[in-house]
Amino acid sequence: MQTPQQPDRSQERPDASEQPQADTVTRSVDIDAGVEDVWPALATDEGRQSWIEPDPERVLIVDSKESPGRISWWWRRGEEPATHVVLRVVAIPTGTRVIVTETAPSSFPLAQLAASFHRTLVFA
Repeated sequence: MQTPQQPDRSQERPDASEQPQADTVTRSVDIDAGVEDVWPALATDEGRQSWIEPDPERVLIVDSKESPGRISWWWRRGEEPATHVVLRVVAIPTGTRVIVTETAPSSFPLAQLAASFHRTLVFA
């Protein structure tokens, strides 16, 4: 009896479940102040200094700003991996809601692990 040959999957692209995943956390806070007061606290260096603890090792780089509704930045401390932060500012009847989504890329090589098991079977 002849055993069927398995297809060569060595050049196939892994599916999305095999791609590195990111850790994402979304939180929100309601602030008893208008958007016109909250936005500068998020969107300016001076404003952020009023609520982010000083840290000489922290690097913060704003990569997108859509006044007054959305701002995003990358930040890291020292040699730690950078995380991406997206803040959305929404007017609500009692003030302003700030929705924060922070994403830290996963450093575990899931795609490489999965790919290491895709072997071509050769039957003699």
